[in-house]
Amino acid sequence: MDTLCLFMQKIPTVYGVRGRTMAKKQTKRRKLVNTEYEERDILVHKIVYKDVKVDEKEMQSRAAYLLLDGAPIFAVNFMQDGRYKLLAGEKDFIAVKGTGATHVRARVYQFSEKRADIFRITEKLKTENLGAMDKAYLMKELIDDYSLTQDDVAAFIGVSRPAVANTLRLLTLAPEVVGMVESGELSAGHARTLVKVPKDKQYAFASESVRRNYSVREMERAVKAFLTPPEVLAAQKESIKAAKNEELRAFVERMRTVLRTKVSLIGNDKKGRIYIDYYSAEDLYRIEEFLDVAERFGEE
Repeated sequence: MDTLCLFMQKIPTVYGVRGRTMAKKQTKRRKLVNTEYEERDILVHKIVYKDVKVDEKEMQSRAAYLLLDGAPIFAVNFMQDGRYKLLAGEKDFIAVKGTGATHVRARVYQFSEKRADIFRITEKLKTENLGAMDKAYLMKELIDDYSLTQDDVAAFIGVSRPAVANTLRLLTLAPEVVGMVESGELSAGHARTLVKVPKDKQYAFASESVRRNYSVREMERAVKAFLTPPEVLAAQKESIKAAKNEELRAFVERMRTVLRTKVSLIGNDKKGRIYIDYYSAEDLYRIEEFLDVAERFGEE
């Protein structure tokens, strides 16, 4: 009994140590990018931003929209020289600047250069309307340049890990197919169906799908048929044919049982003829009764 009590006393201690260890690991992952910030007004001329290509008409439209609805709160990183580096929303910032604003509201972070880059990329993935390939390139940058895992990327941008994996698979496609996705000629969903197809065949598949206006489901079926060995396809067709023949035989047998006479069928599940034999007036009367019942059922 004393030994058992001693064992029971030790159990919470063992689990407690393991729990603290797991919590420590989870905390380390969560703090990979510390998201603490101070919100305040910042002078526009003190904000440094990445130069991006902008369309003048688009900027005018954005500026008009922001004047009516108000400017967003920008994310900036404090720099040692007293300036601030814009972490996301370059086009909105340029539009706000174009309105003549002298101050903007900002969330001020104090990241290291590496963590600022991670935050910038993840904010871009979360907030901007990016194409599928642009997302894939940014995710790959996070993994290759900043040693993040797919789980880390998923957690930072608020999607599932399979969603990250599916996006990254686009980067394994042939360059011609990648170009079609980038131009919008081929959707990311269509492109992903080609991942298992040999690269030298992918462009032909993609071009054919565009020409025939395939849905993603039709594309999946075409790829599956291409990847399935001919003997397997033949066996599948034979199995389907046999199943349909069995269904037809069962249908004829059912009619024979109900009508209590000979019934024959010539054809397949798409078209053919059904022959009903009768050998007496009683057979005809029974078939007529069956038709009467069917008609009454139809009227109801």
